[in-house]
Amino acid sequence: MILQKWNYEKREYEDYEVPKDWFCKYYCASMIETVNCAHCGKVILFGDSYTSMEIHTKAGWGYAVCSDCYADEWIRRQKAKGE
Repeated sequence: MILQKWNYEKREYEDYEVPKDWFCKYYCASMIETVNCAHCGKVILFGDSYTSMEIHTKAGWGYAVCSDCYADEWIRRQKAKGE
């Protein structure tokens, strides 16, 4: 599956491929559905996920990520802002 990942240096999206057996979602009807973190692939409940600030659909919806990867996104975002 090809997703879109934000590149802070280029300030544009790049194609981001995840393995075909990962179940990456940006929306689920059930909060107890299991999905893969779009960054690391860890299996998590959708209700326990965070909305990625980096990995999106072409329409801009953020995919589900685990808490560890979300924290890493915040660090990368702050570095990109120069903070």
